[in-house]
Amino acid sequence: MPRLAPLLLLAALAATGTAHAETARCHVVYGGEEWTVDAAPTTTPYQVAGRKIGRYFEFKLVYADLPTTGRFIRVYTYGMTTGDPVLIHQATHRPPFDGRADAYGFTGFQSVYEPSKSSELQYWCQYLP
Repeated sequence: MPRLAPLLLLAALAATGTAHAETARCHVVYGGEEWTVDAAPTTTPYQVAGRKIGRYFEFKLVYADLPTTGRFIRVYTYGMTTGDPVLIHQATHRPPFDGRADAYGFTGFQSVYEPSKSSELQYWCQYLP
């Protein structure tokens, strides 16, 4: 019975939602609206879908953990003025990731501009261990 106690504790934590995996979270602001985009570590970064932000942007957050290149977090911003996504911003971050929520996390406060519509998207990302 003593070996079963840790398993029961883990099951109880998972059921209550208090067991958390590490996550990257970006806070995105555009046109007076705010979005939150989360990413857990993945071994298939090319399958991560982007998220539509307003009319002119798509935002993609990838937290990869690959056996060949290790861990990294990439932020992609696409302009959508033609209907097809066009990459206008990319940032790559490698460990150690700053886990502080103040001072705008590990990315700092970023602004991205869509060139043809003069639209501005702002974001900052934090690491949640």
